[in-house]
Amino acid sequence: MENYVITVSRMFGSRGHEIAARLGELLQIPVYDRSSVEALVPDPGSLQNAGTEGEHSGRAEETGAAPQSFMARLFRRDTRDHAAEEAQAMFNAQAEVIRGLAEEGSCIILGRCGDQIFHGKKRCLNVFLFAPDEVRIRNCMEMLHTDETYARTLIASEDRTRREYRKRFSADFPDEVTGRQLLLDSSVFGVEESARILASAARYLFYED
Repeated sequence: MENYVITVSRMFGSRGHEIAARLGELLQIPVYDRSSVEALVPDPGSLQNAGTEGEHSGRAEETGAAPQSFMARLFRRDTRDHAAEEAQAMFNAQAEVIRGLAEEGSCIILGRCGDQIFHGKKRCLNVFLFAPDEVRIRNCMEMLHTDETYARTLIASEDRTRREYRKRFSADFPDEVTGRQLLLDSSVFGVEESARILASAARYLFYED
């Protein structure tokens, strides 16, 4: 069977990582997230300091100060242009890795603006997972064993960071509908049934009779 790709974008706290993992089990195909993709970027060199989606970079300043988040560096006037170039180079490198993974075999890409990377690809299912704020807050409290105040703060921060990431690298920002074939409220179906719905859609689109 010809390779296919499922890209899964999601709101923070919508249990997207769990759903993607279960979907991979049902379809018996690998799931690649931020960590696994970044680990495959060959000899990143100067790119290793370009964090993504609000993650902290791995470099401390020579003065010994704590490393700044990428987005903080991006909007500092004196480093903005250089940081933007780093971000674009990192995105390009990751996109090349992701395309290579899809050539090797069918797979699920979690985040990374996968729908943008595979724009126009025929055998591709683009999915967006979401949930109401109150459900996302509860999910964060359960998964991170934290209180409501911290969960709200974290969600607001992650939402802002993901909007900035998508704004920079997606031509469809801020539209969450264009280019997506399925939008799914994970709070209605839960992890297991959400994964089964997506697996059924993938089989309908890609599996030969």
